Parts: sequence; structure tokens; C-alpha cells
Amino acid sequence: MISDETAEAAVKRPTPASPPMPAAPVPARPDSAPSLREHALIVIRHAITTGDLDEGTIYSAAGLAKQLGISLSPVREAMMSLVTEGTVEAVPNRGFRLVPVTQEDLEEIIRIRALLAGPAVEALCSRVFADQAACEAALGVLRQNAEDALAAALQDDTIGFMTADRLFHEHLLEYGLGRRAAEISLRLRDQSRVFAAHSIASVIDSESAQQIVDLVGLIEAARADEARALVVDNLYYFKRAGEDH
Repeated sequence: MISDETAEAAVKRPTPASPPMPAAPVPARPDSAPSLREHALIVIRHAITTGDLDEGTIYSAAGLAKQLGISLSPVREAMMSLVTEGTVEAVPNRGFRLVPVTQEDLEEIIRIRALLAGPAVEALCSRVFADQAACEAALGVLRQNAEDALAAALQDDTIGFMTADRLFHEHLLEYGLGRRAAEISLRLRDQSRVFAAHSIASVIDSESAQQIVDLVGLIEAARADEARALVVDNLYYFKRAGEDH
């Protein structure tokens, strides 16, 4: 538990001034092609989230590289990053194993993410209400992420949907609460699992994508209560997919 003295010290620590909302649609990551390690992370995270990698299996870096069609070095680097994040654990002299995620773990992850997402959309709605023109650049990024997610979901492009949906929630948290909040939420998201059959997952993907499109509309209209309720419901995407399996 953080003491009052620690909290006061953190508040008093000088930090660079920054505008509450980006002046231009600058993505959270540099707008350039991902490195081989970053590309490997994207592919492996998707394989973990969708259940293509099994929790009960030990994977060697070489075996993963062959299975996923990626070079060995970036796969090894990506797996070590996932070990640091707590998504994967290293098995000495054998390889890597996914850290198991139970339904109780998933519920806890969603509750924590909701504690961040709710205030983030409320903050965005307040800023829109005060000066929508100043928020248009960030709203444009969220709108594009949401539309990309919906387009991918309607085409049964699971990787495309998951990538766009992850970007949407990353930007939502960053624009609403800041970069640290976005990183915390993303780390929790990456520990989530979806084990639904493809036919079921495609329907849930489409419903979830439509929700974030609607969410942007609510934020644009500064309807904070409805936006907060919808973003929390949207976070239950992972739980709905598991229950409908």
C-alpha cells in the first residue's frame, strides 16, 4: 500500500509539462515499420491471445521460429520480453511456457483494466465538452482505429482485428490518462486469452469492433456515463469469447 508520504513525494516530483490532448494524431509508437523483434512480438502475442500456443506446452525458441515463420534471434528476444512482462516463463534448458491464466485471473484483469478505462473515457468526454475542436486530432486517431478493427472483423481477419483493437485501447488510455496508464492496461491485455472456435470468435470480433465504433461516437457527443458503461462492457470481450466456446 502506498503511504501518504510516498504519494506526496510522487506528486511533488517535477515532470515535464505536456498538453492534456495531442495536437496531432501522433501514434503511441513511432510511425515506421516495426523491427524484427517488434514484428515477432506482434505475431507471438496474437498466437498467445487466440490460443494458437497452448499453456501446457514448452516451446523452444527454434521451434517457435519455425512454427511462426520468423527468424530465430527476434523470436528469442521477443520471448524474453514476454518473460519480463509476466506473460511467459522460462524453463531452464528447455524453452518457454505460457503463464496459465484462469477464469478468475481473467476476471481480475478485466476489473483492473476497467478501473483505468472508465476514467479515461470520462476525461476525454470532459475535454470534448470543453473544446471539441482541440480534441479532433485524437478523436480522428480513435475513429480510424475503430473503423480498422470493424473492417478487419467483417473480413474475418482476426490478426487485423486484434491489432487495430489493441491500438484503439492503447490510444484511448494514453489520450485519456497518459502513457503509463496505457502501458499498464496493455500489459494486462496481453495476459488475456481467447479460446473460442473461429466461427464464434468472428461474430464476437464484429460485435466488439462495432462497440468501439459506437464508443467513439459517444465520446464525440461527450456522453460520459454511456461511454464509460460501453467501454467496460467492451473489455469483457475476452470473457464472452471464453464463455461462448
